[in-house]
Amino acid sequence: MSNKTDKNKEETQSLLEKSRALREKSKATETKLNELKAQVDEFIHTEKLTDEQKILESPPSSNDN
Repeated sequence: MSNKTDKNKEETQSLLEKSRALREKSKATETKLNELKAQVDEFIHTEKLTDEQKILESPPSSNDN
């Protein structure tokens, strides 16, 4: 019976270690995802500003024929 208890404790310990490792990896992945989201948002914002600036800088089109 003691042997089975030891195996269960080892298995539990192993699972706890794997769980901790997965949580750490998940946090790192979430951090990276948030960084990438921020970069995308910044890129989109920059693109919008560039497009608006192009519109403002472009001469008015004349459709008087």
